Amino acid sequence: MKKILKKALVVLLGTVMAVPVFASFACSKRVDLKVYNCYDYMDETLISDFKAYYKEKTGKSITVQYSCYDTPEDLYNNLKIKGSDYDVVCPSDYMIEKMAREGMLRKITLPEDSIYNANVSPFIKEKFESVTWGDDNEYNLSQYAIGYMWGTMGLCYNPENVDGEDMKSWSTLWNTNASFSIKDSVRDTYFIGLAKKYQTELEANKALYESDYATYYANLKNYFNDTSETTVTQMESILRSLRTNSYGMEVDEGKDMIKRGETDVYFAWSGDAVYAMDDAEEVGKELMYSVPEEGSNIWFDGWCIPTTAKNPELAIEFMEFISRPDNVIKNMEYIGYVSCVASDDVFDWVVDTYGADEGEYEVNLNYFFKADGSDGDYTVVTDTLGRQFSAQYPDEEVIKRCVMMNYFPPDANERVTRMWIRVKS
Repeated sequence: MKKILKKALVVLLGTVMAVPVFASFACSKRVDLKVYNCYDYMDETLISDFKAYYKEKTGKSITVQYSCYDTPEDLYNNLKIKGSDYDVVCPSDYMIEKMAREGMLRKITLPEDSIYNANVSPFIKEKFESVTWGDDNEYNLSQYAIGYMWGTMGLCYNPENVDGEDMKSWSTLWNTNASFSIKDSVRDTYFIGLAKKYQTELEANKALYESDYATYYANLKNYFNDTSETTVTQMESILRSLRTNSYGMEVDEGKDMIKRGETDVYFAWSGDAVYAMDDAEEVGKELMYSVPEEGSNIWFDGWCIPTTAKNPELAIEFMEFISRPDNVIKNMEYIGYVSCVASDDVFDWVVDTYGADEGEYEVNLNYFFKADGSDGDYTVVTDTLGRQFSAQYPDEEVIKRCVMMNYFPPDANERVTRMWIRVKS
């Protein structure tokens, strides 16, 4: 896979530009489409590809401003507080719900022959539709976003310095002598802090996986989304001890830190773990990835159109273009994350990338690729587990022990944020 170079803040007209240069240029040139995405989260040649596609389709030349943020909270603040007028943005699931509830997003209407609708994974479609709100649950995520990438949270580690068995539990991070980094992201680090708080309960909950999965899953959702006053108070000391035991906090540098040997364990989103594993191979290191057995987070990011967008029609064009299977594959190869698109072309790419004619393991991915009523079989025969393939396409057993992060209502969000500020200070 290709490796990602650190991006500058803004890409305009396909050229990387420093912020002061961009600011001067933006004052004198019209911008047709403003795209706001997380750092290192797109093969930016797709911006140029989109402009060329649009020119061929319509005969019109357009300019595209591509800007980047660090965390979904940064995105929210730039739209809510600073009033930025982006046409299309890419937040995470819980932030999509928050922004939609606050009237910050337009409802999305895709064309009848939508490329996205024709190719989105049925698994993703169900997950987006399952997040509902309103008096009669009349609103859901699929009304305000189309799926972009998805994945899990886990531990990327160097097996030469860390026992893989230890990586099967989040609690290891409070007890290990190994060097590890954690996320400078309140939602993600709070999530694993809850795993420590509910360590005993989560261990007991495992027994229900086979006998009473509905209760097992409901318990997971409750434990990993607890924002009660008592819990938040307890979490402050839990997260302080985690921070004290860690090498440091980061948002984007963890994958480079483990490559350089500064850390042995990297608390990672699955796509960043793939990046780290790819990159480490260049210096002779073979890293692994584990989703702890007591439970973890399954997350989804999506493209949305803010209510302040000046060109929502062009935003739809862009979202459809990004969802084309050929662009999906190009993008996944570059960033290491997994698209919400599940066409047969994408499955063929998975087989070509990770399959082995005489592989030892069979991984059934029907849950992701197979639509209801389809008689296809989406099984990949591979010779390696626990590395890039497992991070990108976990089997259904792993997926069934992962839960989404809930939207935090204002009172819960305030107390968690205040706690996090005290932990960081």
